Amino acid sequence: MNSDTSAKDYRSTMQAAAKAYLLRHQDEYLGDDERLYDRTCRYLVHGLEVPTFMAQRLVHLAMTELSCRVAIDRGQGDETRLCLVHVSSGERALFPLRYLPLRLQPPTAQPAAAAAN
Repeated sequence: MNSDTSAKDYRSTMQAAAKAYLLRHQDEYLGDDERLYDRTCRYLVHGLEVPTFMAQRLVHLAMTELSCRVAIDRGQGDETRLCLVHVSSGERALFPLRYLPLRLQPPTAQPAAAAAN
């Protein structure tokens, strides 16, 4: 059980290293995610001695995590809509609360949404 925990810690630490590397170097490879992916894999393999198979998976997970970041702007919206913000582009969109999972809805809207379903 202890080795399971240390393996998870190792993977999460190496994924965090991949994410940090991607953030530092993403401006060098605008629109060329494949080259950024390859360079990040090489960094993990040669710089941090991560096995190649694991480096590829960790970089993929880190890139997915960075590309799918969405935040909630609670200052905009109303009782029926919530403002979602794409973190990297700053693009904003109002979504009806009824389409969002309960965990994304404001606490005051959750009882009404649960009753509607």
